[in-house]
Amino acid sequence: MPMTKKKINIFFTALKITNDIFVVALSFTLAYKMKFRWMLHLSDVEAYPDVYIDMYLKIFWLIVFIWIFSFIISGLYKEYGGPLKGMNELTAIGKGAIFATLLTLAFTYAYQGLPQSRYVIIYSLPVSFVILVISHWIINKLKKFVLRHNIGNKKAVIIGVSSMGQELVEKMFLYPDLGFNYAGNISNVTPDKLRYHLKDHYINLGIVKDYKKIIESTSAEALFIAVDDISQKLLNNIIIYCKDNDIFLRFTPTRYQFKTGSTDFDDMDGIPLIGVTYITFSKWRSFVKRIFDLLLAIPLIILTSPVMLVLALLVKFSSKGTILHKQKRVTLHGREFWFLKFRSMYVDAEDETGPTYSTSDQQDRTTKIGNFLRKTSLDELPQFFNVFLGEMSLVGPRPERPYFHDKFSKEIQNWDDRLLMRGGMTGWAQINGRAELTTEPLEKLAYDLYYIENWSLIFDLKIMLRTVTDVIQQKNVY
Repeated sequence: MPMTKKKINIFFTALKITNDIFVVALSFTLAYKMKFRWMLHLSDVEAYPDVYIDMYLKIFWLIVFIWIFSFIISGLYKEYGGPLKGMNELTAIGKGAIFATLLTLAFTYAYQGLPQSRYVIIYSLPVSFVILVISHWIINKLKKFVLRHNIGNKKAVIIGVSSMGQELVEKMFLYPDLGFNYAGNISNVTPDKLRYHLKDHYINLGIVKDYKKIIESTSAEALFIAVDDISQKLLNNIIIYCKDNDIFLRFTPTRYQFKTGSTDFDDMDGIPLIGVTYITFSKWRSFVKRIFDLLLAIPLIILTSPVMLVLALLVKFSSKGTILHKQKRVTLHGREFWFLKFRSMYVDAEDETGPTYSTSDQQDRTTKIGNFLRKTSLDELPQFFNVFLGEMSLVGPRPERPYFHDKFSKEIQNWDDRLLMRGGMTGWAQINGRAELTTEPLEKLAYDLYYIENWSLIFDLKIMLRTVTDVIQQKNVY
């Protein structure tokens, strides 16, 4: 009997729980040794030869129960996906470990018969956290390997090569844990442009009218329809075929439904209706986000000041021109401000071209120091001052230059909704594509609107942590 995605998930969840039981036991054993054998604490007592681990072994069942219960409550065993999968699991491990530690401490106060060394309980927290993070990372890598080799996932075919159809394929490549492996596209046209992750992987299986032969020849188990101009008759035939052959079928929403806001479903006396909920960002949420920015931006300015001073000297003495490059950008409610960066280009780099996007040809226009600053994203550090002054946020839609903002406002529906919050140093769009999305405003808008709708302080923290890892790995920077 073939392995399904559900069975794969159950297996790896059981593996994680089994792993966590052993990790908790190991952590408390190490914590015991740290306290009573290695003496990693402040005490006048040199050793505790009469304190044996047996008394702790007797209550391991209770400790393990408390910790596994805490992990369930924290959501550690949920199926996470997308670019923040690792951050979500890391957060769940942290929350679960802290809650379990507090709960265990509470038990020692409530029941005097339990071992009373709270050093052991406290030491177990960082030890277990480190081991859990490493072991879960290994298990997730193993699961990803299994899913990429068509074990448990459905082979998927996509009808259409629209922007949204390509995005579906891209997600399948990047996140196999979503449950699908890409088999190819069905389309009557050749795409003018392919998204970054499809350039070397795009497969054209044939034209739409041959969908039955294609699905049978590829043994596809899932079909996604990502095209608006399909005839109703053909669509009905596809639905009936998928139903008769037990093929998973999904449609992408139309461009209008997708770009104006979230959709909700309703009915009027049996007539199905699709509604649109418009995107807003309240003053209260804006205030909370602003306080959060200040609490982080001020210490970050202090901590990075020595680095910024060194970089300023390098920029100054490596080429002619100013240390800082100031550029007009558009932020909250359409307000323009001076966007700060360390100068990375030659002074006359845009004299002939005018405003341009940063693409892969930037090395010819940047100084040697400037190229290094861009690759490491250190040229962005002065934007902490933009955040401090209230012109930007640490996380948000990337602010555009007035030239491009005005252009896209006329061409793209709901482009101005990006201005419901301050522009960000990083954002949801940036960690989903970084420089590759620079020239894809429609895709960038989709990510920005999703971020605004789903904003939270935890979401911001996860994006910032993911940004740090992307910067270290120098992903898609020009």
